[in-house]
Amino acid sequence: MNETASTPTVCCKLSLAMADDAVLRATQTAFNQAASYCARVAWDEEITNKNTLHQIVYGPTRVTYGLGAQLACCARDKAAEAVRAVRAAPERRDRNTDAVITKTCPTFRDDGSVRYDANSYKLKSLDRVSLNTRSGRVTGQLVLGDFQRAHLYDMSWKIGGAELFRRANVWYLGITQTKADPAPAEPTGWLGVDLGIVNLATDSDGETHTGTDVEQTRQWYMRRRTALQRVRTKSAKRRLKRLAGRQRRFQKHTNHRISKRLVERAKRTARGIALEALKGIRERVRVRGTAQRARHSNWAFAHLRACIVYKAQRVGVRVVVVDPRSTSQRCSRCGHTERANRRTQAVFCCVVCGHAAPADYNAAINIERAAVKQPMVSNPTQSRSG
Repeated sequence: MNETASTPTVCCKLSLAMADDAVLRATQTAFNQAASYCARVAWDEEITNKNTLHQIVYGPTRVTYGLGAQLACCARDKAAEAVRAVRAAPERRDRNTDAVITKTCPTFRDDGSVRYDANSYKLKSLDRVSLNTRSGRVTGQLVLGDFQRAHLYDMSWKIGGAELFRRANVWYLGITQTKADPAPAEPTGWLGVDLGIVNLATDSDGETHTGTDVEQTRQWYMRRRTALQRVRTKSAKRRLKRLAGRQRRFQKHTNHRISKRLVERAKRTARGIALEALKGIRERVRVRGTAQRARHSNWAFAHLRACIVYKAQRVGVRVVVVDPRSTSQRCSRCGHTERANRRTQAVFCCVVCGHAAPADYNAAINIERAAVKQPMVSNPTQSRSG
């Protein structure tokens, strides 16, 4: 079985002297302009290999943008990976005309992140960090909380690269760590999990994690943004800036809380976790009306699924994906499958045996049984972040 590794990112606030702040801003601008140049060359020449791209862009990157050797290589890597991701992305079509949406060369804003590899930054004593810039190295102070300190001082994790970015005029350094995941234990059974919009997750033990709080929060922020946008005063714009990102962070926190609880339950009962394969669900689901579109667009099921996967891998819980077809229409008691079984979004009632149950709970049981029947033994590949 292939070994997996967790690669979380520890986000740390960075305090700098005023002169060093100006140096980093200039380096940030030059770095992202260099990355955009590298991406344009890779796009025009149809290059996705970093070594091939290096032969073309290394010299001009250093001369034109004034970057050192390591930062020039980091800018090249950032550009090559972005181009490769765009090239490999599935074809997208316009919903109204069904015309293919043309792929375009990726570009980077001047205030985009700066990538650092292990040779271009260094963690020092007393929570300090040394960063490579256009004008030599600058030293900043990491402002660490208990969470950041516990992770960075844990010697079982290997420190990797980092991303420097600025948000609301505050610098942050996202430091990556890597550690091999434990070998997943052989499960004694499966915990089926049905993901949804009204109920974010329902497991086959009957526990439901409702999406009511997420929906109420989304509606509150939507009304608040609409009201402030109508005012158009300076104070309203300042308030809009303060509101930016709060809804997204609340939803991410909710997903982390739900995924942690599901993984803890599976670990405690020595079971694996079975999930539906929901790839392409946004394109398949049809919605009616503005309210449904807004709620559907804010459905962060992919993030919740990724959270479940990487948390499970860290503690050795096996995760499998099953075919989602008919799980919501199949009776978990007699097996009869018919669309009429699903009376409403919330209620399932079999037209043959009369078995009635909450629809999401019935689907979770079917997902659990599908995992038992199918010989799936490997964890699904997901990006893992902290």
